Amino acid sequence: MRDVRLLLWLRVRHARSAIDRALHLAGAGIDDGGWGERAYQLYAVGIMAVWFALMAAALVDAIQGAFAGLDAAVCALAVRFALLVPAFVLLRSGIAGVRTTPLKLSHPDIAYLAASAVSARALVGMAAGVQALAAAAAGGAAGFLLGVGLESAAVLAAPPAAVALAGAAVAAAAAALGWVAGLARLARARWTGWNAAAAVAALAVAAAAWCALVLSAHASALLAPAAFAALAAGGALAVALAALALFLLAPRADMTRVIDENSLHADLCRFGVLSPLDRSDIAEYQRRRKLAARPARFSLPSGEGRRALVQRAVLSHARQYDGIPSLLMQGAFAVPLGVLALLGAGGPALFVFWLPVAVLMPQGAREATRAFRDDLRNRLVRDRLPFGVLELLVFDTLPAFVLTTVLACAVAAVAAPAGASPLAAAALAALLNAALLLSCGLDAVRPFPGGPRLCYEYGALALVGVGFALALFAPLPAVLAGVALFAAAVALVVRNGSECAR
Repeated sequence: MRDVRLLLWLRVRHARSAIDRALHLAGAGIDDGGWGERAYQLYAVGIMAVWFALMAAALVDAIQGAFAGLDAAVCALAVRFALLVPAFVLLRSGIAGVRTTPLKLSHPDIAYLAASAVSARALVGMAAGVQALAAAAAGGAAGFLLGVGLESAAVLAAPPAAVALAGAAVAAAAAALGWVAGLARLARARWTGWNAAAAVAALAVAAAAWCALVLSAHASALLAPAAFAALAAGGALAVALAALALFLLAPRADMTRVIDENSLHADLCRFGVLSPLDRSDIAEYQRRRKLAARPARFSLPSGEGRRALVQRAVLSHARQYDGIPSLLMQGAFAVPLGVLALLGAGGPALFVFWLPVAVLMPQGAREATRAFRDDLRNRLVRDRLPFGVLELLVFDTLPAFVLTTVLACAVAAVAAPAGASPLAAAALAALLNAALLLSCGLDAVRPFPGGPRLCYEYGALALVGVGFALALFAPLPAVLAGVALFAAAVALVVRNGSECAR
């Protein structure tokens, strides 16, 4: 119990520090003394409490209005959807535990807790308990809102509190069972890939069985008060069994492996939401740190010249797969949105939405040209590449360009407004994507030696402006020609500009 009390005290200290950082946003702090400072702190906390209460009341009212008048079939569908969420929580937490330790430690935790005489049962129990309580709080809140909606639709005989209790129990059970999968790996002396595959398969079977049970249940059974009582009891039983399993497995956990697997988390957990550092710098550091901790996969095939650039770009995207969602977003959303704007769908107002997407959300274009930027950043590599900036940009970006262009053409052809040719929409998507990616080459050049620095944002802003003018006054063939001329002009600037290191 002494270890548990110590860890509880540490959690309280962490909570106090978090509250203190939150109060700093209002210009206050817990350590500030004096009646005036305390009165201001109470005032700030009161304002936050009133805001939270008003938002909660507005949410409850919106839920009641949305469910009012719905029939039992639609309400049962909402219950089914809510019950499917714990299966995905179990699958995600379990697979994460199989991949790396679920016990997350910072550098001070590693030095003063994991390497100390504090028992593993206390460490695991406290961490798992906190996560289970957080999951229970989220599940209880979601269950209460669902219960309010069902009560508003007059299809629920039980009070919303019963639905909240069931949601809390099921959510806590999903989080706790995910911990069991992770701790079973740490307790086993030799863990192979076959063991990991078997654990993932068992988790998938359990999640699939739960989903099948939920989807096959009758609507009347899902809305019966006994169903929520059974869910609460079953969730509590699952939590108890998971706690027993953790109690037995914790002493056998390999703390050396826990410390080793926490090296990445310990380096990254220092950058919280309130960190004063620039978010882009933090994201870049986190990406490079994750890449350094990731084992090398695949190998670069033999190739020379421009083929080597393309092969290296493919390998870079395959190894740094964290950026693939950004590429998919570029091809499925950013480029098709510009196509719809240029085709006149939504009128000039659609350009107001495309402008911030193209200029202020460059993650997709930056990810597509990441290999190009890496080659330019490393001068030891760049000085030995016998290629100009434009040639390097084209071949380093070719794999990502092909992926995003195929996706953008497909989405643009399907989403083209009535009367527009799908072929023209696909061609416009390819030209827009090429223009956006070529604009990333502006990051690497000046218009002339000693001239001002250019950047992607300038090119994207100019593209939106040119597109707006073309969409207002030119027919579709002229729009296609104008975008192609803009892309050619940007390529000419990149080719003839003075290269500068970023």
